[in-house]
Amino acid sequence: MIDRRSFLALISAATAGLATAARADSDVVELTVALGVDDANFNPTTASVFKLAEQFGYYEKYGVKVTFVALDGTPQAVAALQSGAVDAADISLDAAVRLKAANGINLRGFVAVSTGSPFLIAAKADITKMEDLVGRSFAIADSGSLDHALTQAVLRSYGIAEDGPAYVAIGAPLVRIQALAAGQVDATAVSFGTYSSIDGKAPDVHILLPAKEFSARAPALAKFVAASDETLAAKGEAIQRFTNALIETSRDMAANPDKWIAAAIAARPDLEPEKIKGTSKAIADRWCVNGCMNPTKIEESVAFVYANPDFKDIPVLSGREVVDLSFTTKALELLGIDTGTGMDGRP
Repeated sequence: MIDRRSFLALISAATAGLATAARADSDVVELTVALGVDDANFNPTTASVFKLAEQFGYYEKYGVKVTFVALDGTPQAVAALQSGAVDAADISLDAAVRLKAANGINLRGFVAVSTGSPFLIAAKADITKMEDLVGRSFAIADSGSLDHALTQAVLRSYGIAEDGPAYVAIGAPLVRIQALAAGQVDATAVSFGTYSSIDGKAPDVHILLPAKEFSARAPALAKFVAASDETLAAKGEAIQRFTNALIETSRDMAANPDKWIAAAIAARPDLEPEKIKGTSKAIADRWCVNGCMNPTKIEESVAFVYANPDFKDIPVLSGREVVDLSFTTKALELLGIDTGTGMDGRP
């Protein structure tokens, strides 16, 4: 006997061909989306859904052609969105709040691909407690990047000055973790998937703060895919199809972890298969099977952003002012609500 989620996955797979054939006679709409470099390739986290939706035919099923633009972190993605170079961008919640509240940029998040932070803090062996990070070099993607902002939030939760470490902007997660393994920096924050690339190979490096503890001290919603109000109106059909595809792909991966493992092994030959299997277990409950746009979680996450002293002079927004829930609402009307046990499951 198979469970309900597996059954739904089988039905979805069986009907995918018919849906694709039906789409062949209709117009395909297009969308351009900015992603961080790792996510635009194959990030071994739930963010891999961006690529998997293409690989497994879900964009084609829903009749949307998605072009991804690979950029080096949130600041560049935000710049691309502001300039109109892309239709949408996967950006951090705090960046979106700042843009809207302080700069008057009318944008809203409409879907997310991960709930809970995927990061952990890795450090040299002589750094044995969080307080030891003060004065030590800490690699980040860039000033204001997601890993930088979330690390600062975690430090605040420990009562440690957020500017305690000496931050060094050196780019993508793989670059940061390799720099740590080579002894060029003292610590960094990366996803558990990225850390697995050096796990067991760098004896002088260890996990200082596990992903579960990092996530508990960070907002539930750290990033979402956002677009300007004008784009949401003008390209609403493309955004709806994109949202549908991401949610259905997330459900497929959540229900069929072996499918994700096989795809990850093929896409990331630099990672050991056993490490990928371990990562699969770590992300099992983080797939955005309902789009990760729960209003309560959004309000809590926005409140978390405003707890940052950097936001003390920025006009306060409510969670509903930075999101457009209509796209996930329509997707769930079409697909039904997933009531699984994951962090995004709903009773």
